[in-house]
Amino acid sequence: MKKIVSIILLTCMLFTMATGCTNKEGQASGENSNKELTKVTVSEFRGINWSSVYAADLLGYFEEEGLDVEYAIYKDGPIAFQGMHAGDSDFCLLSAEPVMRAFDEGMESYFVLTNTNNRTYAFASKPEIKDVKDLKGKTVFAGMPGSAPYSFVLSILSEAGMSENDVNFINMEYGAAIVALAEGQVDGIFFDIYNKKTLLEAVPGANILVDTTNPETHEKLYNTQFCQTTIITSTKKFVDENPEVVQKFVNANVKALKWISENSTEEIAKLLSPMFEGMTEQELADKFDAVKSSFSATGEINEEGYKSVEDFCYEQGLIKERIGFENIVAPQFVENALKNNK
Repeated sequence: MKKIVSIILLTCMLFTMATGCTNKEGQASGENSNKELTKVTVSEFRGINWSSVYAADLLGYFEEEGLDVEYAIYKDGPIAFQGMHAGDSDFCLLSAEPVMRAFDEGMESYFVLTNTNNRTYAFASKPEIKDVKDLKGKTVFAGMPGSAPYSFVLSILSEAGMSENDVNFINMEYGAAIVALAEGQVDGIFFDIYNKKTLLEAVPGANILVDTTNPETHEKLYNTQFCQTTIITSTKKFVDENPEVVQKFVNANVKALKWISENSTEEIAKLLSPMFEGMTEQELADKFDAVKSSFSATGEINEEGYKSVEDFCYEQGLIKERIGFENIVAPQFVENALKNNK
């Protein structure tokens, strides 16, 4: 049986609940049914953009590789990342920015795979706010300091000639942000573009001030339409000491990304629905439809996709020195997986 572990912010108290290890048809994979599996823990905060991991789990790809995966669920990415470095997990699902910022401060990790090839972030405001400049003195939600959403909001403020001191930041759960905007508790919010339909239904007349899925906007913020930042990361220590486990984990994810690229959003939603409790298959399909074109079919992180993230982090002051592709990306695992998955 697998465990899903939920981490409560500040207290970090753990609880578990059992889930089955099944493939698409709901049958346990037979090849490793009598073989002891290697337990692997993934720290995360459950997001559609990391669907390769969930698909690999539900399709039985992890079990085929001899792995038994469990999840440590946190409130936000940077906390999940800290949990991994504290030894609570082996892999972390996270945006690249906080990983690079931590690397710059001596907490070294590797990027082993990407799920997406471009950003899918957006920022919305209540109807009376027509421009980012109108946010001066207003209250906004941007995730927690140090997170990729927070860095994104700082970048759009900077583009408008403002700094973080020009707005009031409010901390809340990501899932509560749209409701807060609808109720007038905040003036603007970061949101993932796959929540656009939900946002516009909840806040009629809301203005989407920034949408990175718009090629011109993406180019303006990241100087390219290619930005590989929805990554899977692991500590350098774990990768160096457990290359076989990392390879098996990446193998399963590469197969899952291929499956995602070859199937409809309805089929993907049907598979992934057990991972997103409280969401109907149609709701999940609608959300996935908004980002499916951004998904990588291979998981490869190339130098152009990496450079756009590094440039953004350097220009925003998140890192003091450029890190370099070869120091933080471990491309050999995806390369090996692709060779063996032809």
